[in-house]
Amino acid sequence: MSIERRKSMVVDASHSPTDDDYESWAVSYIDLLLLMVTLFVLLLSYQQQEIKKASEQEASSQAQPIIKPDNRAFLDQVYMSDLKGRVSVVEEQGTIKLAMSGSILFFPADATLSRSGERVLDELAVMLKQRPWHILVEGHTDNQKISTPRYLSNWELSSARATSVTRYLIGQGITPKRLSAIGYAETRPLVSNDSDQGRGKNRRVALVLRAPD
Repeated sequence: MSIERRKSMVVDASHSPTDDDYESWAVSYIDLLLLMVTLFVLLLSYQQQEIKKASEQEASSQAQPIIKPDNRAFLDQVYMSDLKGRVSVVEEQGTIKLAMSGSILFFPADATLSRSGERVLDELAVMLKQRPWHILVEGHTDNQKISTPRYLSNWELSSARATSVTRYLIGQGITPKRLSAIGYAETRPLVSNDSDQGRGKNRRVALVLRAPD
């Protein structure tokens, strides 16, 4: 009896793994894989939520006014000065845009500042020096073609007028790094160019004021 029992024990201890053993191992491995996949999905979902949250925060910050609260004081200063009627003011998308008619600033079909234009810029320069805003000077024309030895098209004229205003503001003490200039020719009209009055409104220079980055 003792010998038979020992043989039986030896046989039991040395037998090959059964299908149940393989199945048990496979189930454990599958459970581990499922757990890893679940963790990966959760991490991916969390990352996407964080990206969405960051995008919403960035969009929200961009939608907020860029110019600080003292813009109201600046606008009041403009309205109460002699510039009223010669400078139009528009607040849009966190900026302040000051537009001046080309007929006030320049001689016809030229980028040379007139005396009246210099007086307007003198007053603006005093106000702008008190604030650190970046100033984009935009030159605009009507749709009437121009071709002179100096200005071959409205692109040259609008760019030259924007540059002329920029240089004058620098001469009045505004730091050059705060300024930039661009000419748009007739591509951004305020109103239709079908009348003399409309074309007169479209011939303009605008100062776009934006808080520094």
